[in-house]
Amino acid sequence: MPYSTITTLNDSQRIIETRPPTARLGSSACLKHNSDSCPLGEGGMLKKRFGQHFLSDPRILQRIVKFAKLSPNDTVLEIGPGAGSLTRELAATVSRVIAVEIDRDLIPQLRQDLPANVEIVEGDALQLDFVALAGNRFHVVANLPYNVATPLFKRFIEFRKSIADVTVMIQNEVAERIVAKPGADAYGPLSVLIQYYAQPAFGFVVPPGAFRPKPKVDSAVIRLEWRPGVADARDFTDFVHNAFGSRRKKLVNNLLHMYPRIPRSQLLSDIARAGVAENARPENLSVTDFERLYNQICRH
Repeated sequence: MPYSTITTLNDSQRIIETRPPTARLGSSACLKHNSDSCPLGEGGMLKKRFGQHFLSDPRILQRIVKFAKLSPNDTVLEIGPGAGSLTRELAATVSRVIAVEIDRDLIPQLRQDLPANVEIVEGDALQLDFVALAGNRFHVVANLPYNVATPLFKRFIEFRKSIADVTVMIQNEVAERIVAKPGADAYGPLSVLIQYYAQPAFGFVVPPGAFRPKPKVDSAVIRLEWRPGVADARDFTDFVHNAFGSRRKKLVNNLLHMYPRIPRSQLLSDIARAGVAENARPENLSVTDFERLYNQICRH
């Protein structure tokens, strides 16, 4: 299997020679529930299969918009406007909002109630062309559905040349994984994937009481700013994912499972040349450590 090579230039710029990536995004698979909907109150029913939890606290809505650092001339792409509370705050701040909603039952009311600078698009954000919708430069601000947050991050990475930055609310547990540092319990493949492409910043925790219906877990707002000079590297991200295959094992043992034809002595030499400790576990490696190790191994 041919591998690409990553050359680390400095802390802020990376060049990756790689073949064009093949998108492997999953469909918007939904969680199974005994009941399909629950009361929303005025305005209809919530659809559990879409992972809907509508944010209603105006103070938190304002904090999200402030944390997004938007300007009056900006265009914002919102995923899942729901009842439109965040959409209204965004529309009052920027010149244009494109809101993608998969639940067709919500769309007529959204189009009737929201300001003229909001465009409601019916569709699945895992399938739509963001550039065709929002143009060549826009911000993403959203309360992401819990059940599709990770595949949506992959889509944001795919369109990062046009996305200025990303400010989203997700499960607090996922947010902690994204911003985790090496050695932390939460540090894993998702941490490396996001931090390879972006600088994540943790904003604030949002308690269940801010939503209707109340979710069972805390949420959190995070912001991503892209690292410059980073091209697509599907082989590298697959390598990282497989290196975390068994967290309790030493890194060399996981590598032996990944590359059974490479002798243990050679892998230990590669680990040493990458500046990584012989007895390291995958959660001990920084993004840069993984880059150096990948460059060593892909030479074989």
